[in-house]
Amino acid sequence: MDKRKLTKRIIKHQHGTPNPIIQREEEVMLSLVDKALATTSNSQAIGRNGEIPLRDFLNRYLPYTLRAVTGHFVPPSGRLSAQIDVMILDARYPLIAENADGSVLAMLHSVIQTIEVKTRITTHDIEKMWKDSIEIMELAAEVNGYGNPGDFSSVHTTAFAFRSAQSLDTLEQKYEEVGKPRKSGLDITVLRLSDKNIKKEIGVELHFEPDFASEKSKKVIGFIPIPGASFTPLSDLYYRMVQNSYYTMEERGYSYGDIARHVMDYMSWATASWDKVFKE
Repeated sequence: MDKRKLTKRIIKHQHGTPNPIIQREEEVMLSLVDKALATTSNSQAIGRNGEIPLRDFLNRYLPYTLRAVTGHFVPPSGRLSAQIDVMILDARYPLIAENADGSVLAMLHSVIQTIEVKTRITTHDIEKMWKDSIEIMELAAEVNGYGNPGDFSSVHTTAFAFRSAQSLDTLEQKYEEVGKPRKSGLDITVLRLSDKNIKKEIGVELHFEPDFASEKSKKVIGFIPIPGASFTPLSDLYYRMVQNSYYTMEERGYSYGDIARHVMDYMSWATASWDKVFKE
């Protein structure tokens, strides 16, 4: 074979352009959700058909040090969290329980990020997302550093929607109105905007950027809402999730010995004394 005739194909995503691989993944996920919306009016069934494609995507692409699950988490006190659509866990930790439907009970120490999933986001959803996010952070605060949205060691609370039911301006206004970025760092990713003023198929991330007193100061004097447009929001969500998860794991700095000690906060031996087993 003439080596001169061989062409070398370069596969590298260029900044500011759609990610062609993730774009195909987005199209498949959107078709599954649209099919569910067209075939059922059951809100629980529709919800599952939104959560499952996202979890499946994440578990295909995430490194083995991370896993995406649905269910609850508990801090060492044993207080149960609300049902969470997607949790990103440090996979070095064992699960406390896994149910027949695949939902789990996870240790708070293992939780890196939570994601609330909606098929079609509304302003009402945004208000509830902030409320749910703050409740998660209050519960996460039982472990030192986990409930502070300004620290990388903290649990990250995010939300994900496949489509929007209202314009970007309407969603952005509500996000700014009800947002409490000092209590929770809730970012919202919308895969496709339904906005007659936007001509291209595009998505957005709603985010509060901290405003510092000066360039050299670490003092936060406020927060600025910033909508970030993206051709393939799923690729940006995934990129940021992997990067931030590793920053979080590094900031927490847990060794395997630390994890072994954490397990003792959640589990106990079930050893029975023989004098209590046999009847006297």
